[in-house]
Amino acid sequence: MESKTTDIIEVGQGWACALRGVNDTLAVHCYYHNQLIAEVPVSEIVACIPFNHTPQKEEKKPWNAPFSTDKVPEPKSLIKTAITLNSLLCKATQSTNAYVVKADSDAPSLVIAVGGNSRYVYDDSELGNRVTTTEAAQNLAATGAAPVAFFKLSPPADATYQPTLGLVGLRSKDTPPTTRAFAHKGDMIYLLGRSVDDIASSEYLYSIHHIHPSPAPYINPQEQIRLQTVLAEAILKNLISGINSVTKGGIFTALVESSLPHQLGFDITTDAEIREDAFLFGESLGRFIVSTSEEHDAAFVDLMTRHKIPVTTLGHITKGEIRIDDISYGFIHDFA
Repeated sequence: MESKTTDIIEVGQGWACALRGVNDTLAVHCYYHNQLIAEVPVSEIVACIPFNHTPQKEEKKPWNAPFSTDKVPEPKSLIKTAITLNSLLCKATQSTNAYVVKADSDAPSLVIAVGGNSRYVYDDSELGNRVTTTEAAQNLAATGAAPVAFFKLSPPADATYQPTLGLVGLRSKDTPPTTRAFAHKGDMIYLLGRSVDDIASSEYLYSIHHIHPSPAPYINPQEQIRLQTVLAEAILKNLISGINSVTKGGIFTALVESSLPHQLGFDITTDAEIREDAFLFGESLGRFIVSTSEEHDAAFVDLMTRHKIPVTTLGHITKGEIRIDDISYGFIHDFA
């Protein structure tokens, strides 16, 4: 779906898409068995991307020097850092993991998932495309959909050098709908995916430490494939209450995003083997925040363990307070 293309693209299972411009508004037209089901404005699709704050006129220079997290000082106050990052990202956090279009109860749903990050593209376009496509794949996987097509949209006028890359997928009618929102106080919270000591190219590194450029964050496509395959099984078996892809802002931002819809909070413990700021604010790819009910908790953990998927118990959902390593960060309404 190139932005200048208007030809219909067959997606499969009766679905097709086309990019159309009507009254100066660019939209993806979604067809099911030749019937127009929805016109999704490109602006709404792009709104799912948490744009970073790299100045457009900053001098372009590739990263070509050694980088080590150990050389970056840890913040004096993680609470103040979390508040500052949240204020920067609160208008940029994604409203949903992906855009879902439904035809009828017996048809698969069409899912549009995107990724976009000018910082990685800015430094290395090839690597940037890989990173943003991986972000899109994570967002698609969080819905339980399987990818069937790739697309690229030109960057919006106010986000120079940041193209939108993404995937179109299909979600089976038998796959339960997912939500990023935490559901109930007391539900368990898990982190899926490998934890690494990595703050490269993160909003934290740029906005708090003012270090730019830096290398792209950790990414491992093979791990992604394995994790997302098992994740699809967990979603199909309805073992997950809430799921959120970890991207811009890291684990802390993902937790806040999941807490806000129902004004719930979280009480978690960080990984003792990883720097606390890297664990909370690093943006290494291939991770998901997952919440489970008491009813499905054991089956979920067993599934991940059997398939040797890295799963870390973070903590549990609270009535509204945010606690990290037994320290209160306030309440969720303070981060709205």
